Order: sequence, then C-alpha cells, then structure tokens
Amino acid sequence: MKEALAAGAHAAYGGPASLRPPYVHPVVLVNVPEDSPAMREETFGPLVAVNAVADLDEAVARANAGTYALGAAVFTADRRRGLAVAERLASGAVSVNSVLGFASVPALPFGGSADSGHGRIHGAEGLRGFAAPHSLTVRRFRPPVDLTSFTSSRRRAERAVELGRRLHARW
Repeated sequence: MKEALAAGAHAAYGGPASLRPPYVHPVVLVNVPEDSPAMREETFGPLVAVNAVADLDEAVARANAGTYALGAAVFTADRRRGLAVAERLASGAVSVNSVLGFASVPALPFGGSADSGHGRIHGAEGLRGFAAPHSLTVRRFRPPVDLTSFTSSRRRAERAVELGRRLHARW
C-alpha cells in the first residue's frame, strides 16, 4: 500500500492508519499504477485497488495481465454478458454477481492458476489431487517381432514397421 501511495495512488477509504495491529482495517485505493505491488502481488488483506478502464476489453486484458489468478468476480445487471466476461478471465475460479460464490459449492473444484498455485480442492478434481496414478503393465505374450528390444534384427524390425504402415494406411 505504501508503495502504491508513493507512486501516485489515492486512498479513497482507509490508508496507512488502517494498519493497527493486530488488525488491518479496509482500504480502497484508486488510480493505482499498474506496476505497483498493490496491483502485481497478492495482497491477502482487506485491500481493494480500483482503476478506471476505457472499456470491457481493457478490463479483461488488465485482469489477465497479472501473474496471480486465484479468483475473480464479475458484477453486472446483464447476467448473460457477465457469463461471457467470466469465461474470458484466466482465473482459477470466477463468480458472477457474488464475491465468493464459487466457494459455497462444495462439488465445484477450487484452485488457482498461473502463480496462484496448481491443483484443485473440492469436487472430483480435488479428490484426484490426493490420488497418485500408478500405471502398470505385464507382458502376456511374446510378440513376433519385439520392437522394444535390441534382440530383433534390423531387417526384421524394418519389415514389421512396413507391415504396420500398410495395415494402418488402409483405414
């Protein structure tokens, strides 16, 4: 917050006095430089940075320009348009007309993307995150030409590959 204010941002609500240990009271910053830590880093506090944009495309571009993408929210009177915007956001989870609507659905996978983390919790995807896939195969018969070893002659391997090409070329 201090860096943003020093770079020209304005505290519309709260400010440095909002940091009163053990609490941090809400802060709303406006006109925050896009390269300041308040815009480029995860804040994890009651801090909101609000910047004006020319149009919706610029808003989506700025939202997607950051390296952190845990969650996002779209607020609109036009639900269909809100869904269209939500689909364009490169975020791990997006709510339309709700701050954390995705968190209230236990079956909905939740997790970040980009530098906000990998993997998911909740839902089927979350359960898969606790699993460790293990592939196993057992050779049940000896093939006529073993292409995965050096025991077959070069001529025999080339004939098998050519036969495979001809068989698959017909389909």
